[in-house]
Amino acid sequence: MDMLERLKETDRLVKQLNKEYPELTGALTELYKKTGAEGALPRKTKTIILVALALASKCEWCIAYHVKHALKAGVTKDEMIEACYLTTLIFGTSAWMNINPVLKAIEAYEK
Repeated sequence: MDMLERLKETDRLVKQLNKEYPELTGALTELYKKTGAEGALPRKTKTIILVALALASKCEWCIAYHVKHALKAGVTKDEMIEACYLTTLIFGTSAWMNINPVLKAIEAYEK
């Protein structure tokens, strides 16, 4: 499970789907931009939430993507791991075990 490879796979998929299905991908991209922008919740908080949701969904590609963007938004490792523990409260130990890809992604991007 190479998180940098997961991120590359995500980028390739987005490019392919944007080329083949520009209207659908464009609509999803706009939703992502609008919901991720500053609003009632600061952007940094939203990126932390997205890491927690990616963990809950057990999607390594989502984790790779959202951890990278959270780090860019200034989220610390400690903040992300605390959010992961909150996810565990609701989703149980299967979410806790999936903290591993979050840690791998943080390590990959901090190098």
